[in-house]
Order: sequence, then C-alpha cells, then structure tokens
Amino acid sequence: MVTRGLAAAIAVGLFFFKGTVKIPLHRFFAATTVILWLVSAQLAITGLHELSEARWLPSSKQEMAFIGPIVRNELFFFVFIFGAAMLLILREWLTPSTSKDTATNEAEQRLYEAQRRRQRRWMISASVACLAVILVLTADFIYARATSAPPSSRAVAAAADLIHIPLAEVQDGSLHTFTVKSGTQDFRFIVIKMPQTAQCLQEPSKCWGVALDACRICGAEGYRQDGQNVVCRHCASAIYIPTIGEAGGCNPVGLPFQVEGSEIVVNVSSISHAFTEVPK
Repeated sequence: MVTRGLAAAIAVGLFFFKGTVKIPLHRFFAATTVILWLVSAQLAITGLHELSEARWLPSSKQEMAFIGPIVRNELFFFVFIFGAAMLLILREWLTPSTSKDTATNEAEQRLYEAQRRRQRRWMISASVACLAVILVLTADFIYARATSAPPSSRAVAAAADLIHIPLAEVQDGSLHTFTVKSGTQDFRFIVIKMPQTAQCLQEPSKCWGVALDACRICGAEGYRQDGQNVVCRHCASAIYIPTIGEAGGCNPVGLPFQVEGSEIVVNVSSISHAFTEVPK
C-alpha cells in the first residue's frame, strides 16, 4: 500500500511539473481560483445546513429539503468540482499554442496536426470519464430513492390508553416503526435500542430511544437507519442514535415511556400531545 501511494505521488508530481511547464501560470491560477470558489460554496452551504439543523438559524421544511440532500450527498460536490475542473482543462487544450494558418513550414503543420489528434484523444477520454461519473451519480440517486421508500410499520393496539412493546421485539439495535390509532388519526412512533453504556446499566430507560417518527422541522416525514445514525427521509440529516428523543434540530420528538418488566410502555395520549409540536 505504501509503495503504491508513493508511486502515485511521484506520478502526480511528474504530471504536475510537466503540465505547469507548458501551461501559463496565470491560466493555472485562474482555474484553481474557480475551484476554490466552488469549495467555499460547499463549506458555506454545509455551515448553513448545520446551523439550521441546530436551530441557531431560522429554518423551514422547504429549505432543509433543498440543502439537506445536497450537503449529505458528498458525491454531488465531487461531480460538480470535477466537472468544472474538466471544463477548465478542456478549454486550455482547445487553445493550441500553434495555429495551422500561421505554420511556416510542413514540419510545423505536422506538429499542429499531431497536437490536434492528441487533444481529440484527451477530449474523448475526458468525456468517457464524465459519462461514467454521471452514470455512477444516477445509480446512487436511484438507490437512495429506493432505500427511502416509506417505512413499513407494525400496527399496535392500546389497552387502557397504554401501548406495550415487548423488549424482545426491539433488542436487535435496528430501528423499529409502529403505528397506533387514536380516535380517527394514525400516529407513527419509533423504538430503537441504544448502545450499551454505564448509564444504561444503571437506568434501564436510558437503554432505549422512543420518539415520534417525526421532528419539529420536517414534520412527519419519518426516518430510516443508516449504520450508527438514523437519517431523516426529508432533509437527510443524520441523527446520532444516543441522542434520539433529545430536543433540538431534526431529532425525533421524544416520547415519555417506562420500562416495566419485559415491556416498554407508552401512553397514547402522550403521543397525540407530542404530535401537536410537529408541523403539518
């Protein structure tokens, strides 16, 4: 691995040296300035998203839906910056230093034709590379849409206004979604087992995250699990599992509950009351 990395570094250095010998430095720095502006825009949008998600800036469901997936999908910025760099490079290649009309002899004409053929080969290679990246991005988008299908939830019934969830059913550390009917309305809520901690061993209720399948910013759009995070289906905000139920940002709205024996007990009235905090 070290040998391959060293070889790649040497190759990049050689290509950079040979390229900067032929490319005017003012053009090179003009191109890198454009790329740095794009990187700055990425950082600005990311900062706006994080401050909005933390509720330090006013935010709306529409705003989070627009900037959230862009920020969370880093491939978008990679393709955007990569595409801009390729366009700048192609512009330089399409500006040959020697013109066929100004060639003074046959040798210069042959040199010009060789340069043009080399440029065409690079353009074809660059186009193929861009097409491959676009295909990968499209496949990623389709996969993301497929995995964000509406969650399947298990219907549960309340007895004396109480819902009883067996601990054995939610012990696996996966996100579990349930639906309960209160009056004429259905409410979704989630249950997930927290990572093992000392606080969890001392207080059993700290071992579980119980919350609405909704938040105070994006409404009842719901969540899906992605490794160590629970991800909002609307704005793609990643929620660290141990913080589920805590106030703030795109965190699921927490529900009061008790652990009684081998069951989690949730009051239906607390679910309907918590739902009043969710934007429609």
